[in-house]
Amino acid sequence: MHNLTDDSLHDHQNSVFMDFIHFNKTHPLTEQLQPAYYQLGFICSIQAIPEGVDLEQWLSYLWRDGVDISFTDEQQATEYAQRVLNLVAHLQSLYAEATSLDELNCQEWLDNDALTVEAVEFAAGYLAAIECFNEQWLVTNEDENTQNLLQTSILLLSKLAPSEEVDQQLLDLFEQLPDFAEILQILPQLLTNLAYCAAQVLNIDE
Repeated sequence: MHNLTDDSLHDHQNSVFMDFIHFNKTHPLTEQLQPAYYQLGFICSIQAIPEGVDLEQWLSYLWRDGVDISFTDEQQATEYAQRVLNLVAHLQSLYAEATSLDELNCQEWLDNDALTVEAVEFAAGYLAAIECFNEQWLVTNEDENTQNLLQTSILLLSKLAPSEEVDQQLLDLFEQLPDFAEILQILPQLLTNLAYCAAQVLNIDE
């Protein structure tokens, strides 16, 4: 029994996602960077975009508003870039095979029926990337399946991280959506399905 627990802990620690989170939470520049789970959500979202977006176009969004990208030295810059690229490569392989993002450990994002800060930050980051690069999603407008997945993802993530300007109509809609526990249960596969279907749309167009 202890071996199973040790193996689970080992897998958890060796997860590319968790490695990225730990790296960011202990980074010397953590005060300048967006929260770790916000970054994770943003990158998961960016990699789902059908046509892809060059790193140079979105890297600056991983830094807090009004803060320019800056590192203490070249080694620090290289280490950060490598962690980001490792995560990008890992996501691309997961999305290509429509593999659920179980490494997110979404089941840990609920504490006595209340969302943890990790859940809110991840959702906020994912939604921010959709908003920042909304035009890149236009290629999927004619594909009903991808659009349904996109709109469902946006709705469920918005319930996890509602904006300050949410109107009553949207709040009423949130009440009709699945509860937090159910959202967190379906989210890992939903986000992968979105990325996978979006990529298929692009392949068909080509």
